[in-house]
Amino acid sequence: MLTSVDFQMKTLVLVDVRALDVVRRHLPDEIQAQGVDTAESAGFNLVSDRPVVGGVALTGQGASLRAALSDGPFHDLPIAELDPDQPDAVPVTLFRLLLTGLQGAYQQMGDARSAAALLRGEKIAMETRFREIENLLYTLGSPQVVNALTWPAAGGMLTLAQGQTVAQVLPLNVVSLTAIDLWCPQVLTPQIAQLSVAVEDVSGAIYKMQPAAPELGLETGWLRFVLAAPVDGIGRDCRLVVRWSGEGSIRLALGQPVPDKRFQATILDGSATDETLSLRVWKSVGGVRLPSCTPSTAGARSVSIRSADFLSAGNLPRPQIFASPPASTDHVSAAYWHNEDSILVHPSRSGAACAIIRDVDLAGLSHLSALVTVGHNRAPHMNFAVGVAPHGAVDDDGLWQRRLGTWAVGVPPHGWAEAHCFPVEPITGRADILLATSLATDVPNDLSWGLFRGFRISLGTTREE
Repeated sequence: MLTSVDFQMKTLVLVDVRALDVVRRHLPDEIQAQGVDTAESAGFNLVSDRPVVGGVALTGQGASLRAALSDGPFHDLPIAELDPDQPDAVPVTLFRLLLTGLQGAYQQMGDARSAAALLRGEKIAMETRFREIENLLYTLGSPQVVNALTWPAAGGMLTLAQGQTVAQVLPLNVVSLTAIDLWCPQVLTPQIAQLSVAVEDVSGAIYKMQPAAPELGLETGWLRFVLAAPVDGIGRDCRLVVRWSGEGSIRLALGQPVPDKRFQATILDGSATDETLSLRVWKSVGGVRLPSCTPSTAGARSVSIRSADFLSAGNLPRPQIFASPPASTDHVSAAYWHNEDSILVHPSRSGAACAIIRDVDLAGLSHLSALVTVGHNRAPHMNFAVGVAPHGAVDDDGLWQRRLGTWAVGVPPHGWAEAHCFPVEPITGRADILLATSLATDVPNDLSWGLFRGFRISLGTTREE
């Protein structure tokens, strides 16, 4: 016969009704004694969500309790017998019973953990297989080369002394990674060997990268480091590690500041910047030819560069508007923005505007490039160009357009680009730098903030082919 059950109790003990009074005097409140009438011939069954830790009967009556439980789910329950004539032994017997139940619970927990570990191992193996299939599908049906990450240079620089190392966590997995481009405005080909570049993944594997020779004989500051083969396997996080072993120091370009400290460029002596390294990450399948690291060309020129350096906008004389469309009635201006350390050239809707920076020592200039950006998020798409002329030459003839290099076209709001030019006339002394902007579409020129953030000056010799 079942007595009333309080289902709020956390643990149950099945007790022969003849031993209930003895047991209840010694059990704590957290454990419920559930009475079982061994005289019931139909057997015992109990529906409860509480764990049952054991059974209790008086001395010599354990077999009858076992028989009453034999047809139900509690047939193998541990049973303890109590002697009412030895009251001091009752708590010890009950404690041993509860301890046996606890050990059984631990055994069940261990079995459950083992089963969970087995299922987890099977799940990982299945996910690995799915990743391999996904990689195969990517190889067969997706683009064979992709620019997986771009952090453009923003004008800031990170200086590494000899022997220093900078690390940069990449927000992508390492699988299929093929090459990384770094913007190093000072570094020329002979110095690349002193710049050690590697990718490390979270498993501890290290993939050393080798420098690639610049194409078309032109060096724009972008250096490419490649792997012998794309990284394979399943997806895993990675970071870029760059070490400088050359004499003196080297400057690496920085991108935009990022709020997440994990992606900030960190020198391994503990110091960190707010920005990322400026880089481009390429993923591809094996054997695919990557796009050129230096897309601008010298045309019919053969360029030899003996030195290069980067100048921020604040290191140059202040700009002036040199030319604007004659029929323009809207706002056209040029100014140096101190807080942004950049030069603003605001064009007209009617056409391009050109600013001039006068009297800069550029003797031996062979190539000039400018970091440009559209500074407002509601600006129209813009075009940028940079040019150079011997000091005073453009004032004499007014032909500023022919001295501009190739236009960087369609730069979107907050977008970044590089504008390049090669001198039309030899620069043997002081020179004037020309900065031109225009709108890519016929829209009002409101908020057309065309910003020039800095300039890479390459000195050397240039001769016509």
